[in-house]
Amino acid sequence: MTVIDSALLSGILSSAGAGTALIVIMILTGVLSTKRYTDRIQKDADYWRAAAATERAASDAKDQIVAAAVQRADAAVEVAQLTKSLLEDLRRRTGEAQKAPQ
Repeated sequence: MTVIDSALLSGILSSAGAGTALIVIMILTGVLSTKRYTDRIQKDADYWRAAAATERAASDAKDQIVAAAVQRADAAVEVAQLTKSLLEDLRRRTGEAQKAPQ
């Protein structure tokens, strides 16, 4: 909190009406805020809101990419297992064919 000089406060009280002086003192002490300050705070809040939305969108896109990569990896494992079983079957058949009498 900002400390206001007592001479400044006394000058404000003596030169302005009671209502005006009260409002000025409330602004100086931070109880009230000006429209400019409020607009600046609102602009800052809007910026961070937009940044959060952008981050969420990027995170969602990353999650979709990861899910697609997992599906491709699962499909590759399935193809590898099928290939292995086919090669084992081929080896068994060629081994049987070589042992069979001609």
